This record gives sequence, structure tokens and C-alpha cells, in this order.
Amino acid sequence: MSFIFIGLLYMFKTIKAKQCTLILITAVGLVGASQSAFAHTRLKTPVVNENAANHGSDYNAAVVGHGCTNPTTKVVDLTVIGTIVVFPDGKDSIITVDGAPHTGSLTDFVTNWGSPVTKIQDRSIFDHEDYIKDSLGNKLGFWTGGGSGLKGGFRALVPFATAGVVIEPTSCAKSVTFVPGIADICEITDAAGFSDSTVNVWAPAVGSIYDNPAAHGYDSPATLTVNRSIAPLPASCGAGVDVVVKPSATQLNRDLRINFNGSQIWPAE
Repeated sequence: MSFIFIGLLYMFKTIKAKQCTLILITAVGLVGASQSAFAHTRLKTPVVNENAANHGSDYNAAVVGHGCTNPTTKVVDLTVIGTIVVFPDGKDSIITVDGAPHTGSLTDFVTNWGSPVTKIQDRSIFDHEDYIKDSLGNKLGFWTGGGSGLKGGFRALVPFATAGVVIEPTSCAKSVTFVPGIADICEITDAAGFSDSTVNVWAPAVGSIYDNPAAHGYDSPATLTVNRSIAPLPASCGAGVDVVVKPSATQLNRDLRINFNGSQIWPAE
């Protein structure tokens, strides 16, 4: 399938000589073959304390550890051409408490989840970046790509900030872990073309189109854990509980996508 975006033309290159699909040029997160087998895309700071400041935030980054698998050599050195990160929206998210399903809402445990992420403008790796927003304009994630990028043998830091999270004081949550969906894209394909040579998908397996065991990173997502640090646990809570929040399949299918000027770039349609 072909995609031509005149405004981004200089940021794209042809996937194959006979294809006219234009892709986001060279981005990174590559490491040497001896290291990359153990280097996943994770958050630079995976554990933070809750933040009660009105405009508090925690500065962080997605660490892109390696590229996709070369189908000929089986080395994970194929160039990553774009990265996308999406946090759970807290609306129809999958919530568990000490591993058991929770039928209530996220507000049972978190008081201020709405627009969780702010992209830190940065063009050291990619030339273009944009937000992924819900219908109310809340910033749920971002994508970035294009430009000359970095060559193989390097890792990438994609900087962003998360909004200060406040754990509901009356809840028994001692921690709340948010599980984002992340994809490091090496080739523009539709979902049927996902494989370990086209995309590394670091997303929870929740029944979405990204549940593909053939894509590297299957059901091995990054996490952001927020520890209770302001209000003490109520005495009735004992040791407290650990809460995990994952995006639903509906959200991933809707939001883990790259759109530019009203046109979907990835996955290919």
C-alpha cells in the first residue's frame, strides 16, 4: 500500500524499489548484536512516587533498546523508523488488584488521571512528533519519526513527562502500575504484516490487533509504577494492594496508530 505525504516527503524513504510506500526515515534504538537480545524498549524511570503538586510531573523517556530482526542474519539490527507510545485512558481500561479483576473505575485508586503524558520536544533522533489524543483532547500518548535519525549500534531515548499522579487516599492501593502500549516500527505494513522483522510491539496481550506472537516483544510491555508516598494507608488495609492498569483492546486498536494530517501512516490501511 502506498502513502505519499508531500509535507513529509523529505523525511521518508522507499521500502522496496518497486514499492511507492514512503516511510519515516531512520530512527533508532539499535544496539550491537551481542547486547540487543536482552535490551527491550522500557521506560528510563519505571518507578516513581505519587506527586501532589498542582502542576507536578515526572520527566522520563522511552528507551528503545534495539531494532527489528534481520530475516537473513537473524540479528536484531534492522533500523527503527518510528516509535509510538500510548498510555491507558482510564475509561475502559483493564484493572486488576493483586491480580484479581476489578469491576470498578480507575478513580477508585487514582484521583487525577486524564491527560497523563506530555511529549518533550526533541529532534535529536526524529524530526517529527505529534500527540495521540482522545475525543476531549486529553493527551494519551505520542508518536515520533522522520529525519536522518541514528545508525545501527545505538540506543534511543525518546523524552516525555507524565503528569503527577495522586493515589486515592482512602483506597488500599500501595502502588498503581500503568502499562502503556509501545511499538518500534521498522517497516510500514498492515496488521497482517506484523512480524519480528517489521515491528517490535511492546504491548500487553489484551485481544487487540497487536496480539501477534510473531512480532518481537509480544506481551512484554513496559510499565510505570506509581508508589503511594503522600497519604498513609488506612489502618484497615493491612499491607495494601498493588493495582495494575492496562489499555483495553478497543483503546489499542483505536489509539496505537500514527496519523498525520488526517491520513493514517501506520498500520497501513
